[in-house]
Amino acid sequence: MLSARWLIHRDTALSYLPMLIAFLNGNEHFASMMPMAEEEKRSKPRVLAMGSEPGAMVQYEFDDPCIPDNSIAVIPILGTILSWKSMNIIDSIRKAENNENIIAILFPTNSPGGMVFYTDILAKEIKDCQKPTVASIMNMSASAAMWITSAMDYRIATSPMDWIGSIGVFTSYTDMQVLLKDKLGITITDIYATLSTRKNEMSRALLEGNKKPIIDDLDFVNEIFHAAIRENLGIKADSEVFTGAIYNANEAITHRLINEINSLDYAIDYAYKAGLTHKINNYKFI
Repeated sequence: MLSARWLIHRDTALSYLPMLIAFLNGNEHFASMMPMAEEEKRSKPRVLAMGSEPGAMVQYEFDDPCIPDNSIAVIPILGTILSWKSMNIIDSIRKAENNENIIAILFPTNSPGGMVFYTDILAKEIKDCQKPTVASIMNMSASAAMWITSAMDYRIATSPMDWIGSIGVFTSYTDMQVLLKDKLGITITDIYATLSTRKNEMSRALLEGNKKPIIDDLDFVNEIFHAAIRENLGIKADSEVFTGAIYNANEAITHRLINEINSLDYAIDYAYKAGLTHKINNYKFI
């Protein structure tokens, strides 16, 4: 967690600091401070199908063999996006793609971003999806989440107060050696082989006061991030969105990061209609 590269909104990253400090202090209640069970429950993919009553939806388990025709897969993107979450989301997308009864995918999204690792792979999986993909943003789609939702066909915020953007990359290095020495009596001594002159070169340079190798690496990732946004959304390179700012939903529309503001029910209906249209347009006559 401390050494990974992150595509995440900084305020959210800092909000985890009390939990980290509690963990380092041996707080036995550390696990209870993280709402993992509730987040995992809400992140579980499901399928929605039109019910018998107008506007009514019936929910199915994602692996239910009885999923009706013209159903919508609902794959949430919630909380901090860790690499294993991205892998699970890709598995769900492929299941939806391979199920002929599913006609579109809706991604309810509330995320400050997450790890660099696997974000580009997930975004490409969504972009290559042959079925319509729709984001329903509820509160936040920032940094890595912005990269991921940019690959979708349509993006709908659910409130003018939603936060969208934060297109940038950062990392934080925390030197724990003083804490380990003072609190636990542990001293860490790094010894390198004679020819290992470039091993851990970024952290070694930082300890010597040289940030350039780390900045060069962040710039490398940042350019890939920016290129994806430019390609996915057709935004020009001189747009201010590439400064890393985060916007409310109305500003995000102006900057072409999202398409509109409307309700979750509207997003479900939009995905359903987009799926039907796609199905009709791609119907194969035998």
